[in-house]
Amino acid sequence: MRRLVTHTIVAGSIAVLVVAVPSSALACKNAGAFKHVGVVAAVDTKALTVTINDAESGEPITFAATAQQLRDIKPGAEVMIGFTEKNGKLTAVHIQS
Repeated sequence: MRRLVTHTIVAGSIAVLVVAVPSSALACKNAGAFKHVGVVAAVDTKALTVTINDAESGEPITFAATAQQLRDIKPGAEVMIGFTEKNGKLTAVHIQS
């Protein structure tokens, strides 16, 4: 009985952590916090955004970026993007190809 209670508490704690931490803050586990790795799907130099297909989830993720950051980035390139998140908006801090 005591073991069942302990397992229930641990499982509940893990569930709370998963729900409480935004998924984008977790980013790609192997790259580290606030980093995503993937293949560039689109670069929009007018909207100043880059969209990647995330290597871990396979989902598209769009980041705001500067014209300078986007200058040498092309669709199909493999990149690692370090980012910040504010009010649900992801902003690239650096883009490494």
